Amino acid sequence: MKRMLACGAMLLTLTGCFRMSVRTGAPRSGEVEEQGGASLVYGLTSSHVAAGDCRHGLSRVDVYWPAWGPLVYFVTLGLVAPIRAEYVCAEGPGASQDAAGDAEGDGEVPPSHPTL
Repeated sequence: MKRMLACGAMLLTLTGCFRMSVRTGAPRSGEVEEQGGASLVYGLTSSHVAAGDCRHGLSRVDVYWPAWGPLVYFVTLGLVAPIRAEYVCAEGPGASQDAAGDAEGDGEVPPSHPTL
């Protein structure tokens, strides 16, 4: 009986993690912006997390649980899980070729998740 209780308790703590990353390949314009939201009812729906004023679309989007997200998920019995969205807007078609060439030519890839 103790083994079954221990296994059950262990299964309840295995919430896993959530992360989604999208890279469009478009040259970046501006800095990384963040927005918060929540995943509701065991992930069946989520609050509206939308990119701000990106007139020319997005260059990069990362959606993930913050470090304290699993604690909120556990306390609310899976009904609410906070999520964070980081995005970078894309440059417009009228951007200079030099700026686009420099952004693509440096070969630097931004980290896909925040450092711990």
